[in-house]
Amino acid sequence: MSVRNRRGLSLVEAALIVCLVGIVLAVFIPTFVRELRTSKTSEAVDNLALLSRQTAAYFVTPQPREDGPAMLRCLPPTAGPTPRLPTEEPEEVDFQAEDTPGHETWAALGFHPTDGVRYAYTFEPTASRCGLRSPEGSYLVTLRAEGDLDGDGERSLFELRLRAEDSGDLVEEGILYVRDRAE
Repeated sequence: MSVRNRRGLSLVEAALIVCLVGIVLAVFIPTFVRELRTSKTSEAVDNLALLSRQTAAYFVTPQPREDGPAMLRCLPPTAGPTPRLPTEEPEEVDFQAEDTPGHETWAALGFHPTDGVRYAYTFEPTASRCGLRSPEGSYLVTLRAEGDLDGDGERSLFELRLRAEDSGDLVEEGILYVRDRAE
C-alpha cells in the first residue's frame, strides 16, 4: 500500500498567489472607481438633453402676453444653478417649489428631473423675451450642469448651447462641451 504525501503550499507559492492577487486588485480597483464615477455622469447628459428638448418646445409654443397677442420664439429668464451646490450623492430637488430660485423658469420649461440629482443645473438665455433670432454663428441659450462627484471642490462642467434656425426651431449648436467629466 502506498502512502500519499500531503503537504500545503510552500512559502514561495503563497507569496506568488498574494502577489498575483495584489496586482489584480491594483489594476481593478482604480479602474472600477473611475468607471463608477464616469457612469454617474450620465445624469448630466440625460438631463441636459431633456432640458434642451423642453426649451425647444417652449420656443415654438405661442406664449401669451398681457399687452397683446401670443408670440413665438420666446425664452424665459435665467434660472439656476439649481440646486445651489452639486452633491456627491443624489438629492431630491423640487425645481418648481416657491423657495427655489428661478422656479418660474423651471416651471415654464416643464423641467423637473424625476430622480435625485447630483449636478447643479443652469438655464442661461442671452435674452429673455419673444421674437428672438440667432445671428449667424451665435447662440441663444446655454444649458449647464456642474458636478463634484468626488467631493474635492473641483467641478466638472457639461455645457450645451442652442441657437434658433431660420425655420423658427431651436437646435443644438455644436456638441456637448465637457470639462473634467468625472471630477
